[in-house]
Amino acid sequence: MKAIVINGYGDAGVLKYEEAAKPIPSDNEVLIRVKATALNPLDSKIRSGHLQAVMPISFPFVPGWEAAGVIGATGKNVTSLKAGDEVYTRTNFRKAGGYAEYMTVDEKEVALKPKSLSFVESAAMPLVAGAAYAILFKAAKINKDQRIFILGAAGSVGLFAVQLAKLAGAYVIGTATGNDIAILHSLGVNEVIDYNKADYSDEVSNVDFALDLAGGPDYENLWKTLKKGGTLLSTTMQPSPGTAKEYGVNASQVITETDKAALEEIAAWADQAKLTPRVGKVFPLSEAAAAHQLMDERSISGKIILTVD
Repeated sequence: MKAIVINGYGDAGVLKYEEAAKPIPSDNEVLIRVKATALNPLDSKIRSGHLQAVMPISFPFVPGWEAAGVIGATGKNVTSLKAGDEVYTRTNFRKAGGYAEYMTVDEKEVALKPKSLSFVESAAMPLVAGAAYAILFKAAKINKDQRIFILGAAGSVGLFAVQLAKLAGAYVIGTATGNDIAILHSLGVNEVIDYNKADYSDEVSNVDFALDLAGGPDYENLWKTLKKGGTLLSTTMQPSPGTAKEYGVNASQVITETDKAALEEIAAWADQAKLTPRVGKVFPLSEAAAAHQLMDERSISGKIILTVD
C-alpha cells in the first residue's frame, strides 16, 4: 500500500510518500480503507521530535491519528462493526497510522461516521471534537447557565468546545480575531474578545471555567477571569498548584482521549446539525509534506485534510 512514512525526526521534508506493508488487524481490531485523514498541530510536534521525551516513536513510522474510511476486514473478536461500514476513528497516540491507504484500529476507538457528512468532513472531527467532549463533559462536567471562557476559541478544538458548550446551555466567552470573530458569533458565542484589540483579562471575570486551548504568553491571565472556586483546565501545560491556591480556584491539565461512546454521540449531534466541522484545505495523501508545511506556517484557518484515492 501507499503511505506517508517518517524515517527520522525533522521538518516537513521527512514525510515521504512510499510503499509500506499493509497492516493486518489483530483479534480486537478492524482494518480501515482510509478515505481521508486530518492533520493536527500535534503531528508536527511529534514529527519534529519536540515530544520525543514523552511520546517517542520507532522508525519507520506512519503518522495520522484521526481518519474516516470503510472497514475492509475485522478481527475475530470484533462484534460492533462489519466489513463495508463507513466509520471514523481517533486512534491512540502510540498507534497512529492514518496517513496511509489502510490502517488498523482497536474496535473501541472506531464508530460509524456521521451519515450526513462526507469522509473529508468526518475526518476533521474525531480528535478535536473528542478532545472538546472530554474537556467539557468529563473534566469540567459543565451545566446549564455556567460561564465558560475559552482561550483559543477559534482553533480546531476551540470551535467544537464552543458548539458543545452551547449545546449544554452554557454562557460562552471566547477569543478570536479577524474573520474568526464572525464565525464565533455564528456559532452562538455570547461574547467575543478580539485579542488584537483588547486584553481579555480586562474584559472577562467571574467565570466558572477557563479553558486554555492555546497556551503562550496569554495563559497566565486566565487566573484573573475565574470566580472563587472556579476551575482552570489546560490542554497545553500543567497549571501551578501554588497559583491556584493563591487565587482560590481549582486547576489541572487535561489529557484527552476519545472513546467509542464519545464518537457515537458526536456523530449523532453532527447528524442533527448541532456540530459542524470546519475544513480549511484538502490535499492528496502524496502531498502530505506540502500540507504539513502549510500547517507549520499557521496561515490557514480550519482543518487540513489528506484524501486517499
